[in-house]
Amino acid sequence: MSPVIRADDLFCLHRVPGNGFVAALRGLTLELAPGERLLVHGPNGSGKTTLLRVLAGEVSPSAGTVTVGGVDLVGAPQAETARLRSRVLGLVDQQKTLIPELSVVDNIALQSRVGTRKVDKPRDTALKLLATLGLTDLAHRSPGSLSGGEAQRVAVCAAVAHSPTLVLADEPTGELDRTSADAIYDLLVAATAAVGASLLVVSHDVRAARIADRVVRIRDGRLSEEWRPGQPEDLVVDDRGWVRLPLALHRVRPEPRPDGLLLRPSTPVEQTRPESVSVAPHPPGDAVAALSEVALARDGRAILTGLSFEVRASAWTILKGRSGSGKTTLLRLLAGLERPDSGRVVVQGTDLSTLNRTELARFRRTWLGVAGQRAALVETLDAVANLHVAREARGLPENPELIGQLIARLGLTGVRHRPVETLSGGERQRVAVARALAAEPSIAVFDEPTSQQDEAHAELVAATLRAAARAGAAIVVATHDPLLLQAATSSVASARPTS
Repeated sequence: MSPVIRADDLFCLHRVPGNGFVAALRGLTLELAPGERLLVHGPNGSGKTTLLRVLAGEVSPSAGTVTVGGVDLVGAPQAETARLRSRVLGLVDQQKTLIPELSVVDNIALQSRVGTRKVDKPRDTALKLLATLGLTDLAHRSPGSLSGGEAQRVAVCAAVAHSPTLVLADEPTGELDRTSADAIYDLLVAATAAVGASLLVVSHDVRAARIADRVVRIRDGRLSEEWRPGQPEDLVVDDRGWVRLPLALHRVRPEPRPDGLLLRPSTPVEQTRPESVSVAPHPPGDAVAALSEVALARDGRAILTGLSFEVRASAWTILKGRSGSGKTTLLRLLAGLERPDSGRVVVQGTDLSTLNRTELARFRRTWLGVAGQRAALVETLDAVANLHVAREARGLPENPELIGQLIARLGLTGVRHRPVETLSGGERQRVAVARALAAEPSIAVFDEPTSQQDEAHAELVAATLRAAARAGAAIVVATHDPLLLQAATSSVASARPTS
């Protein structure tokens, strides 16, 4: 049988205004067999998301060949790529795009109706799919009442509603706790098996390997390693003899061996790692914010019930709990983006219930830095300019030294002058963290700031947030990441046990 995906010597160049081109893919070769489940690893900026966009027909390759589901995507007209997405592909990402006016079952049925592959009685088919996957209890819920884990389950169902040949999943569990993430992985296997689809998952989560038949790693836009779960990793050598060594070796000396070639470093290898986050807790400072007996419900479902906690200067507070337990809601209450049904939210001595929307916006500009799960950056500006804009919006003078420090701390030096619209998801997320801190806020709130980061860059984020707390800021983070949990001064457990 022909591969579902066949990419040979694939290149993809992104035009960067004023800077020529950036190569996101550089000679990548990859195949996926019918029914196979493939996991793609790789550091931020390695080309994973670009690969998915090429496979989905959203980005045209610059060179090489790529065929998906029998469709040659090189030079394919828009009508052909549109048919590919509606007939062959099922797409799952972190956006969990659902229409709020429709129920869960109608959202799933809609995916069948808009596809070109005919599905009899789409609503009945959607109900049957939910029942097959054990999700009947979600059928008549509204999207606004779903937790993050529940919404992602619905997104998986919608992706397979039209019986695609191939499902592409981009970081499908980045914002979920471990239990919810495992449930999504199991659901991806069950859903693709139910319709006979192949599965390609891009993820930083090493636990995702348990559902894969094969794992590959991408570095610098090329395939660098390949292995099967439980077996040693193999380096990949392409037909031009290119091999990407996992260590940062500048010079190597080849030594012939009977069974191959041994490469030894000819100069010492410097092992450098970001500053560790395993440090003693910082002593808390004065209370700068307090939530007292806050309660909030949506669609008759309790999100928060009588929760109280304080936020202190020079301290790092973690909001922890399963997906759907109210962590994001707590951040929104603290930032004045949402109001509780009862209780008080006091920030810098001001009861936020006494402020109207205009006053709340002014209050945020004065006291808070916010980085949510969706980075609302100025797409056409580069990383440095986005940080300057954050300071200008607060009426602060230019501070290129601070901006340079944040850019360097977060590993953004090499991309600092590229428009953020050309950056990877992980790079954009780190720009959002830098922007929240660039305005020197008294309180900085972050929602899952490492959800799109590989381990090395997650450590950079942790070190940067810890440095901000040491400098006097109150840092509040909603997260599932153990790396951030161990760095906290204090933690608050949100209570609702929904996943």
